[in-house]
Amino acid sequence: MKLPVKICVLLLTSICIWLLPSANIYAGISATFADLILENLQTGGSYNLRKLKNVPFIIQNKGSETVNAKIEVKIPRVDTLLKGYEPIPDPSWIVVIPDKFRLGPQEKGISEIIISIPKDEKLVGRHFQAHFNCSGIAIGPPAQMTIATGVETRIRFSIGSMGPESLLQEKKRKVMYSLNFEFDPTNVNIKDKIELGKKIELKKEKNAKLNLINKGEDAISVRLKSVYYETNIYGAVEGYEIGNPEFLKIKPEKLKLKGETIEKLKLYLEIPDEEKYKNKKFVFLIQAEVVNHVPVEIVSKLFITTKE
Repeated sequence: MKLPVKICVLLLTSICIWLLPSANIYAGISATFADLILENLQTGGSYNLRKLKNVPFIIQNKGSETVNAKIEVKIPRVDTLLKGYEPIPDPSWIVVIPDKFRLGPQEKGISEIIISIPKDEKLVGRHFQAHFNCSGIAIGPPAQMTIATGVETRIRFSIGSMGPESLLQEKKRKVMYSLNFEFDPTNVNIKDKIELGKKIELKKEKNAKLNLINKGEDAISVRLKSVYYETNIYGAVEGYEIGNPEFLKIKPEKLKLKGETIEKLKLYLEIPDEEKYKNKKFVFLIQAEVVNHVPVEIVSKLFITTKE
């Protein structure tokens, strides 16, 4: 069953203004278009964007002189491609009708965009990006003639599938559904006060236990680290200051955790022997990030009090 074409429209206005020698005279072209994202286009199909979703291509002469404007479909440079997309193989897949205008001051030109996909099954599942370049030449006395160029917009489309953004969200949803791992406990509270200027293995010296449990059936690869505690995400903890993540180390830093397995972690804390750290309460944040799937993170908090 063919899925319906899905279009995401992000409004975009690009303007290029060039000053002319005479005072108060300028020429420029703007393109009020959309960064179009189309999904589930079919091989052998042709699509008129205006008829499909009422998406015309509009350019406007923003200047005070008449201009000759044109619109060209371009293959994007590699450094301008968005993640997951490849350059359109042939710009002739996209036709702009009309692609040339003579526009008076502030006048608009409206074009239709036709996309035709070749009948080739090798295109299914691929994602393409194309650019539209708008340029204009001001019409005036030779001494005042100028060129307005560089206005560029883009279109992205996927053939026979969702786009990279939708696929990523779907993959993440499936991963979240299948993943089942957690820290135990989610809050580690150390009752004994922490000595300064000494590297302390918290499990051995302070009986601080922290386990990472994989309750799922599939193995996961995990990266462990101490990260900055962001109060806007995790909330402020009354009476506690945010600890420097550089003071806390977790071992192992990386591991592959088999299904239905518990890994006992070791925490090493070393706080400099400085006056500003004495007799203080600190909260640290420990993060476990799954790295062999779509990145998913869980955290555990560590609460400590330092000696005077």
